[in-house]
Amino acid sequence: MIIPTVSSRIRFFLIVASIVLIFFALRLPGLDLPYHQDEWKNVNLSSSVEIAGRFFTHPPLMQMTFVAAYKVFGIEWFRIFPLLFSIGSLILLYLVVRHRADSRAGLWAVGLLAVCAYNIQGSLSPDVDGAILPFFFLLAIYVYDRWQNADTSNQAPSFLNPWFFLLSIVLLIGLLIKLNFILVIGVLGIEYVWGNWKSFTMKRGVYSVGVALGFGISYVALLYIIQALYPAFSVTAMLHHADQSSGGQGRNWTQIIVQAAKAVYFLSPLLVITPFVVVSRNVLIKARPFFLYLATGFLFYFVAFDFSRAALDKYLLFTIVPLSVIVGMGLAEVVKKVSKRTYIISLSISGVIALLLIALNFVPHSVIALYPKEEWFSKVFHGEWNILNPFIGGNGPMGFYVSFLFIVFSFIVSFILTVISFFKKEWKVPLVLMLLVIGIAYNAVFAEEFLWGKINGNGSHVLAEMVAFIAHNPAITKVLTYSDTGAGALSVVGKYAGRIYAIPESEEGYRKKFSEFDGHYMVIDIPHLYEDGFYGKFFARCQVLAQTTSGRISGQVYDCSEAKKIINTL
Repeated sequence: MIIPTVSSRIRFFLIVASIVLIFFALRLPGLDLPYHQDEWKNVNLSSSVEIAGRFFTHPPLMQMTFVAAYKVFGIEWFRIFPLLFSIGSLILLYLVVRHRADSRAGLWAVGLLAVCAYNIQGSLSPDVDGAILPFFFLLAIYVYDRWQNADTSNQAPSFLNPWFFLLSIVLLIGLLIKLNFILVIGVLGIEYVWGNWKSFTMKRGVYSVGVALGFGISYVALLYIIQALYPAFSVTAMLHHADQSSGGQGRNWTQIIVQAAKAVYFLSPLLVITPFVVVSRNVLIKARPFFLYLATGFLFYFVAFDFSRAALDKYLLFTIVPLSVIVGMGLAEVVKKVSKRTYIISLSISGVIALLLIALNFVPHSVIALYPKEEWFSKVFHGEWNILNPFIGGNGPMGFYVSFLFIVFSFIVSFILTVISFFKKEWKVPLVLMLLVIGIAYNAVFAEEFLWGKINGNGSHVLAEMVAFIAHNPAITKVLTYSDTGAGALSVVGKYAGRIYAIPESEEGYRKKFSEFDGHYMVIDIPHLYEDGFYGKFFARCQVLAQTTSGRISGQVYDCSEAKKIINTL
């Protein structure tokens, strides 16, 4: 047995303290971010059981926990609720990876999770996909590993073991929160058969099928028992909501590609490209359930069901934990005993590259409209990459910009370093260190823009000024807001009248709506409105009552009483 020295223990605690500090430093500033679209809906509808029962169509524990969280944290601090689960995930991630590999791999994994901009967003999102489901996934893996190691014989562990009973409870809870937790159950089922196939007999196979059937029957029974005791939940509504992803309407492949690309941007080269350099056969074995989770998740979200009309980028938050595990284990194997000279050279070169990449954010950029999409594709195809990419969605967060030029070159440089590592094996360690530094810098830019917006603008500040003007202006009684930005803040002051989605397909409907509406309009211009389209022309004819800007994000409050008279000429 190796007894750690005092110096090694001190170094361990310093590393842990640093990771924890980074984790909280990148999340606590976001607790007061304004709720955006589905974020506001989830918080607002959690105010009572009656309201939640009419709108929450997921399994019952989601609405029950959200209603309970509302009573504890209220509207203002509801983001603490998902953050608590994210803290739990950080702890479980270390324990799981330490058990499957070692403590160094565990530290690498939690370090990656702490700096991942995608996880920062997920940690603060008042939904289940970013923090709650990852927590129960890791808890399930943790309990599963304990169950597998409970028996020291060569036989497969018993289903009568207390750890299996606890695992069943965890899986039931996860599935009672959201149906896509079925992925975790499927992954553990495959992992169980794969890991115990040598001792798998016909008798155990039949017994396993019986246990699976018993689990399914127990789940269905629990749904109907909860429905009887908690009438706010409806099994019929849950099944109807699930059927919406069956693919009957035909897939919108453009939307699938756009949202998948958005998830890749958020994951960064650190979690998307680095695995190709650091993954070994040993990592494949130790992280097998995490590879299985990625594979089954891909089939689930891109093949089996159609999520093109849903918040696919939100669902793809599930990829963060398995990729952190895989890359963390790989880094622990590659970056072991590195000479001081290698560290200095690698970090110096990669530091310069990272600074050059960050500097790309400050070259002149254009802001193009979300529609027509052909303009965006045309600029990308012709190499005009100095455009600002808006990151906004129905599930939140409120929009912010990041340079597309910075994104593309960060991925290109990381890809080139990866290719070099295949031909220059002796350079692998310094190249991995360079990938690490570039990846951290990339995530730092995303985190900075999401939380503070010092480079391209802070939409939260623009929104706050516009809502303050509206709140203190008695002449403004009802407001339509572009992209539903500020729905929560406007609702709090009692002046929210609805939302505007400025898409070409809805133009005729909005012509009628605008001509009949006698209130005011608020436009926080992210994503940018197309000036030559109907919506841009309409607001250009309106009277500006108040406006402000932050970087490249502007905000206006409009009186469109005169513009609606000539709406049919626009």
